[in-house]
Amino acid sequence: MGKLLFVVLAGIAGAALLHIIIILSIPSYADRDVWTRINALGPADFFHILPPDKVDGLTTANPFLRSAVCRFDISDEAARISASGLTHYWSLSIFDPAANEIYSMNDRTATDKKLDIAVVTPLQMIEFRKNLPESLADTVLIEFPKSTGYVVLRTVAPDASWNTIVRAFLNNAQCSGVSSY
Repeated sequence: MGKLLFVVLAGIAGAALLHIIIILSIPSYADRDVWTRINALGPADFFHILPPDKVDGLTTANPFLRSAVCRFDISDEAARISASGLTHYWSLSIFDPAANEIYSMNDRTATDKKLDIAVVTPLQMIEFRKNLPESLADTVLIEFPKSTGYVVLRTVAPDASWNTIVRAFLNNAQCSGVSSY
């Protein structure tokens, strides 16, 4: 009976110590999430091209992928994301601040391989359905459940000769607000 009591008390003490260590270490990990790193890149409504050689949770170790990220806030106006130009392949993913993927598409599913979407809140979607501006006639409207999020645009550079083309594609990508609806 004494050995059993000793084992139970040792287990409780070990679990308590482990929980204390975890709770005390949380502040050191709190600023390492993706949303915090994206906020540190710079202003919203602008594509920030990520370096291809740095693997930090935002980029991958794939040497052929090039990425750009844009943070948006659609509480006042919708966000319009567009890109066009020569590229071997592109894909787009939209995430909420908790890094949950809400929507994704690629050039194989886009009309004429052009990227032209608007990210809207449910209330903005109702307004757009009532009166869609002519400038958004060919734009895909995506209803987003939150007011903030980020877009990751990826493209492929199959070899070094594509680097200039891929960089031009990512530099020309637009992430801006849609003020009129």
